[in-house]
Amino acid sequence: MADRSLIRFPAIGLALVALALGLWAGLDLIGWSLFVPTPALPGSHGVLMVNGVLASLIGIERAVALGRRAFYLAPLLTAIGGISLVVSGNPLLAFPLVTIGTLVLLAAFAVILKRQPALFTAVQFLGALALLGGNLLGGYGLGIPYLIPWWASFLVLLTAAERLELTRLRRLSALDRLTFVIPVLLAVVGCVQSIFAFASGFFIAASGWLLLGVWLLFHDIAYRNLSRPGLPRFTAVCLLSGYVWLVLGGAIVWTNGGWLVGLSYDAGLHALFLGFVLSMVFAHAPIILPAVLGKPFPFARPLYVPVAILHASLAVRVGADLLGLQILREWGGLFNVVAIVLFGLLLLASYLHDSSPLRTAYRTDASGFYP
Repeated sequence: MADRSLIRFPAIGLALVALALGLWAGLDLIGWSLFVPTPALPGSHGVLMVNGVLASLIGIERAVALGRRAFYLAPLLTAIGGISLVVSGNPLLAFPLVTIGTLVLLAAFAVILKRQPALFTAVQFLGALALLGGNLLGGYGLGIPYLIPWWASFLVLLTAAERLELTRLRRLSALDRLTFVIPVLLAVVGCVQSIFAFASGFFIAASGWLLLGVWLLFHDIAYRNLSRPGLPRFTAVCLLSGYVWLVLGGAIVWTNGGWLVGLSYDAGLHALFLGFVLSMVFAHAPIILPAVLGKPFPFARPLYVPVAILHASLAVRVGADLLGLQILREWGGLFNVVAIVLFGLLLLASYLHDSSPLRTAYRTDASGFYP
């Protein structure tokens, strides 16, 4: 039974603080000269977004689903660890916190694997291991670029595993399963290889991401939902567009031979972390949030607006990166943030105002509701 402990609200609050700081840091890094409260803020961007936000949100969802309060320690520590890096500027404080939080998250995935031994739960566990590996290397002193293969593999493998679970409805053939397993192994092998030879390891991992993106484009059941109104169609649009960004992000790393330098670094990473990962967040948030918050709310068509802004602004940003157009790059980054903030505000309005005009005007049929 899903856990309804009030501790989920402090965990959500800390993740939102990490998100605000991460977006603030991102704008500063891309060229917007903003006031920064601490000198460590810009350099904390990666830790904040991957651990403080994404790992924390995943940890909250898993703790709710498993119904064990002890697992809330994962999102609390990953969020606090990311925020502590901004406050203290000391990786020796931040990385032990996020690493312990990751260990708790790994334990949650171990419980899931024990309860339901299957390929998709095993891949989820491997994804959590990749996050742990990246955080351990960060605590050892490696720079953020050297953690990217691990962090990205965590998010790619976790998403691919969740979508694999749903494709069971299609009764995948042995060949389908094999072509899924091979990219997963490439991602894992690439992470390990990156310790000894970074460029070749990153290249191998990115090859796995690219192939997983292609696999998902061909096998995901999202296509079935494109003809269904309301939330199913919205989710399908977000998922399929995200897979395109995953393929593009992997291809940028691949064509650079595993080295992302200069503006190709920004293009490749944000095609993956913004285009793919945020598309997955947008797709699943209206489904998962009612379970986490304990309150159902209907889908509203205005949610398509931040999705469109995200993809358009990211296309401008990646194109500007590859062409060296700094002004367009800055504006593309700014509207990336606008898309994220607007999406959050629309969800908040839907949650807080059951009878608001936004919800009554765009109320969907029963296919758009998720209890």
